[in-house]
Amino acid sequence: MRADWIFVGGPVISVDPSSRVYDGLALKGTRILATGTREQIMALKGPRTEVVELAGRAVTPGLIESHCHMTSYGTNQLGINIKWPNVKSIADIQAKVKEKIKSTPPATWIRGWGYDQTKLAENRHPTRWDLDAISPDHPVLLGRTCGHIAVANSRALAAAGLTDQSPDPIGGKMDRRDGKLTGVVYETAKGPLVDASAFTREELMEGLRVCSEDWLMNGVTSCHDAGGPLVFPSVLQEGVETGKVKVRVYLMVTLKTMGHDEQGRVFARSGVKTGFGNERMRIGPYKVITDGSSSGPTAATRDPYTSNPGDSGMLYFSQEELDELIEIGHAAGYQVSTHAVGDRGVEMTLNAIEKALKKYPRKNCRHRIEHCGICPPDLQKRVLELGIIPIAQPVFFHEFGDGYLRNYGPHRVRHMFPAKTFIANGIPVAASSDCPVTFVDPFLGMYSALTRNTMTGNTCGTEEVVDILSAIRMYTYNGAYASFEENLKGTLEPGKLADVTVMSANLFEVPVEEIKDMKADMTFVGGELAYQRKK
Repeated sequence: MRADWIFVGGPVISVDPSSRVYDGLALKGTRILATGTREQIMALKGPRTEVVELAGRAVTPGLIESHCHMTSYGTNQLGINIKWPNVKSIADIQAKVKEKIKSTPPATWIRGWGYDQTKLAENRHPTRWDLDAISPDHPVLLGRTCGHIAVANSRALAAAGLTDQSPDPIGGKMDRRDGKLTGVVYETAKGPLVDASAFTREELMEGLRVCSEDWLMNGVTSCHDAGGPLVFPSVLQEGVETGKVKVRVYLMVTLKTMGHDEQGRVFARSGVKTGFGNERMRIGPYKVITDGSSSGPTAATRDPYTSNPGDSGMLYFSQEELDELIEIGHAAGYQVSTHAVGDRGVEMTLNAIEKALKKYPRKNCRHRIEHCGICPPDLQKRVLELGIIPIAQPVFFHEFGDGYLRNYGPHRVRHMFPAKTFIANGIPVAASSDCPVTFVDPFLGMYSALTRNTMTGNTCGTEEVVDILSAIRMYTYNGAYASFEENLKGTLEPGKLADVTVMSANLFEVPVEEIKDMKADMTFVGGELAYQRKK
């Protein structure tokens, strides 16, 4: 049998159980044909075989982004980029909105994404009045980088039916000044504004196309989508069938509130459950949200924030409500995934999962905690005992680490995303970016796992840095394991899917500081060259 593609001349990092590194790799059709020495692989060359001379570059299994938001990332690219350092002040944000108004018909929504009030010169959130001053005729909605907080102008608040008399919803909050809404909304309070400013189906499809292209450019061949609008599964299916979405997708179904017929409940009643689908698009976990964001900060902590003794974050549910919601997904046969960031949120999640497992015993559930942010030793022990898969975001340390040190204190930050301890205890922690919350770049993510450095050079607990093979495994095999697909992908072994990432350098030889600047040179999905970097 002759190969379609051959890769030789650089380390082929298999990530197999023995962590073997080969000299060559061969692909045939949609599958991996062989790994071996240069001589063994070149013997598979035929007249039509494409040979890639690596010149020392590393090859790994296709990288897996284990927690992201495809529609949010893609549609954000259609709006205004107000992420630092693109903007450094509220005046910069106002200028960006004013520029967008010039090409936007009156009464049409203007959307932006990515601001971080802690990096703005004013060190505060923009307000409705800041936005009203330059946009009285357009509804404006700007999302904070974490995705858990937003600010709206007066036209947007009115379009969403929100007034100064509107009460705070359960699991959310609206900022007020002298009894008047400031336009800044937290967590579930975003809901009416998100609904009022909903994207069209065409916009969602374009966003998915853009997202897929950007993922491939970063060497990502599979992603675990952590939630989107109810229409999203059908739009995604169309995108996959038409080839606009080339990355493989493991799709979470999300439940955010009590007493509503939301996506999660619909799927739980349908009889469809985790694993339904095919190699391109598969139904993943039933997802529940427990608390807020790590950088907001709105994560629910057991002790008050170091930066604010009067604040311990926000919870979406009581323990009893969370127990009920997790039981619904577990009893329906789903892998259950719970967004939990603060140690209080993680503890409540573990309590609920433990109760569900006792009531409905099941083996190999692989229930997940998305983020599992602040996880001290007592909670780490329970994660292991319950067979939980933590989905971590090492790259958060790069952008948000300084805020973590300030808001939670070094004593808690050392236990944030404790990858080294998880791995030492046999817990298959998977890595991700939670993009668009921060940079999707997996090389920056690996660098962050290896250093836990912040942008300014501070370090968030050297006790939990990992080695390079562990970092690669977090982005490959562990991601596949977290989606029950380790027999299909995540390692370079004959018979598995030909998902391959060719990197711009040898991860084993470049200085650690240079890893964050590496790129994907080629990305293959199912044996097809889906991306090649121009040089």
